[in-house]
Amino acid sequence: MVTTVFLAGYGNSTCGHWQRTWFEQTPNSVWVEQQAWDNPNRDDWVSALDTVLSPLTAPVLIIAHSLGCNTFIEWCATQNKHSLTKITGALLVAYPDVLDKSFPTAIQGFSSPPLTPIPVNGLAIASTNDPYITFERAQYFADAWQIKCISAGAVGHINIASNINDWPEGKVYLAKFKNQLML
Repeated sequence: MVTTVFLAGYGNSTCGHWQRTWFEQTPNSVWVEQQAWDNPNRDDWVSALDTVLSPLTAPVLIIAHSLGCNTFIEWCATQNKHSLTKITGALLVAYPDVLDKSFPTAIQGFSSPPLTPIPVNGLAIASTNDPYITFERAQYFADAWQIKCISAGAVGHINIASNINDWPEGKVYLAKFKNQLML
């Protein structure tokens, strides 16, 4: 049975966020808890993810939002091939451009994102009007990571402020992705 690991971003995905709703509806799922949701540190966040992933066995599906996506990419860059084989797929939603001036200054250590292919099947979903990244920049990162990037349309940062509730369109993207992964 697949284990689904939910990885939230800056501030956490609280009640009312599509990611929290999906977590509550998904059997055999794990939520990565961070020590400092409002003062993220790259090393601490990557370590928390590693602590959750280490005991798990394949297949593992990652569902990350915002800075959680960046955390996953950073984790991939620090792992050996054996550790990565347990990850069957990663859905990366609304990752921010950590190099953009709009990026929150409270976030530390995410200043030079890896621009190498991730050895994991991935699907990136980006908005055409996300305040933290342009769609073109999202495509640039996806190309560097060698994963597909699709547009969710003009839905902001794909969060509570986007007024998408449990994001039914996202569930369609996820179902298609899981089908491709044969999960």
